[in-house]
Amino acid sequence: MQQIEWDCTILENKPLNDQFFILTLQGEAISRSAQPGQFVNVSCQQFLRRPLGIMAVDRTAGTFQIGIQVKGKGTLEFKDLKPGTVVSVLGPLGHGFDLAGVRRVITVGGGTGVFPLYFVQEHCLAAGVETVAVCGFRSVKDAILVDEFRRVAGKAVFASDNGGMDVDGHAALALDKVLADLDPLAGTVVLTCGPKIMMQAVAERAAQAGLPCQVSLEERMGCGIGNCLVCVCKIKEQGTGEISHQRCCVEGPVFPAEAVVW
Repeated sequence: MQQIEWDCTILENKPLNDQFFILTLQGEAISRSAQPGQFVNVSCQQFLRRPLGIMAVDRTAGTFQIGIQVKGKGTLEFKDLKPGTVVSVLGPLGHGFDLAGVRRVITVGGGTGVFPLYFVQEHCLAAGVETVAVCGFRSVKDAILVDEFRRVAGKAVFASDNGGMDVDGHAALALDKVLADLDPLAGTVVLTCGPKIMMQAVAERAAQAGLPCQVSLEERMGCGIGNCLVCVCKIKEQGTGEISHQRCCVEGPVFPAEAVVW
């Protein structure tokens, strides 16, 4: 069986604001093989490991980054991790985004969903694939990685529920603006990660535009390797339309939008 558990050393713990922070870890095996959309399962003292999307990798330096929002005791523990601390990490895990043959990628993220989509943007920049990044936040104060997305994306559009950014409202409204300005749309794929209600709205808009869409589901997880079945989600089988229960940590977290039972 292929090794997936690694001892990784914290190199940096960088706060973005009072809610979000980025951990940089030394982990050659993970950085070498991780693909956009995959995640890691990080140990903590609060019982279960925590699944966290991979934000970026540096394959030369052998490092990777994960973005985290403080939501409970486990993520609060991560916020206090100091450089030099060694943590047990399972990864890379899951089925990531399918980027084979795409000509243009539109990423639509909200909340912690912007972190794995940043990995997509960096990957596409290196591969010479045209990109648009759409990011939605509750307010300007909550906005993160704005300069970073502007640096890696061909075009970056930011939305805020409370106004003050490029688009007033949620990320799906910003996607409307992006789609209206793009011509032609052939060869374009939409990738989304974030709150489920946002992803559903994005998937509906992509379908209306005739574009394929992939969604990265954020389900509660236990083991992260498919054994505990905590993260099963309802998926429609292609062709038959029959409903099956698939593991978000193995068959996912990325699924075709049309297969997801919202």
